[in-house]
Amino acid sequence: METTPSRYRPLFLIGEYDAILDDKNRILVPADFRKEVLEAREEKTLVCRIGRNRVAWLYPENYYRELIAQRRMSLMPGEDEEKFNEAYYGMIYRLSWDAQGRVVVPEKIIKRTNLEKNLTLVGAGDHLAVWNRDDWERRAQTLLETMDEISDRERESKTTKTTTSP
Repeated sequence: METTPSRYRPLFLIGEYDAILDDKNRILVPADFRKEVLEAREEKTLVCRIGRNRVAWLYPENYYRELIAQRRMSLMPGEDEEKFNEAYYGMIYRLSWDAQGRVVVPEKIIKRTNLEKNLTLVGAGDHLAVWNRDDWERRAQTLLETMDEISDRERESKTTKTTTSP
């Protein structure tokens, strides 16, 4: 499927940031992240969805729209496509940061991801993952212990894709 090339430069969201979910369900979006989104995407609106491992993911809205636009849509979707649509459109929330750089995390996202007060925001290239701090520390330890295996599998998958492409 052909897509129109983006007029924006690629996102480069990196790093780990400790954060607090306050009593009003707000988290401070790190200044580096806000700067990257503004420079790369010229916007202050994010979308929040539940990603893998029931972790909240934050994407710049226009970038997420570009990702979704790459999918083919049908008037009469099958059951799997309907489930996909419900998950990737229905359970998404728009968030805008305030003058202090905070976003309000919707209550449903907090409940569905079991977010606690102490969080770590993790740059994942094109999005920011919102982890409970203890869960992230366990995940980070596992990643450190398996980094060589992960790198080898990723390199192997890229090699396989290159050699099997027409």
